[in-house]
Amino acid sequence: MNKFSLALVAAAAALAIAPAAMATPILGSIGVVDFSDTWNGSALTITSTGIAGAGTGTLAGTTGTATITGFAFASPDVEVFNITGGTNDPVTFTITGPITVVTDNGSFLDITGTGILTESGYSATIGTFTLNSTDTNGTFGSTGSATLGITAAATPEPSSLLLLGTGLLGLAFVAFRKAKAAGATLSM
Repeated sequence: MNKFSLALVAAAAALAIAPAAMATPILGSIGVVDFSDTWNGSALTITSTGIAGAGTGTLAGTTGTATITGFAFASPDVEVFNITGGTNDPVTFTITGPITVVTDNGSFLDITGTGILTESGYSATIGTFTLNSTDTNGTFGSTGSATLGITAAATPEPSSLLLLGTGLLGLAFVAFRKAKAAGATLSM
């Protein structure tokens, strides 16, 4: 392999991983309050929009109206909320994993799950959600007030890609030095 080809391969590898390695994950949490919901043993229906606030980390400046979508507990891949009107909008959370019903006794509903949190200017980040709902009328499945909390957790993929790219560059350098030390004629 000649010098030019080797340099081209090394540059392509470095450029391919650089944007992914520099992606900034979302860190922190946010809460959505003041919305009403109805639930039964397998699904949640939202009957009003909520207000987002009390964010931490990169979500600290995120406030505004949160449009919340109802969902079936057995059907992930649902966008749970979309926040607009804030600093870093839109902010969305989409359930991608299983939903666990922690408590459902007719008066209280507590569920948790995982999904993908997106925020303008940041890379999509895996997060967890908890929803706590209280039945205000004392009957199963009636309208209650609810709180939705989302917490983002950084994933190691960008650093793994940086490590892979550094390794590829190291291999290219070793191959170049080995070819040069062997006295191979390198043509351009």
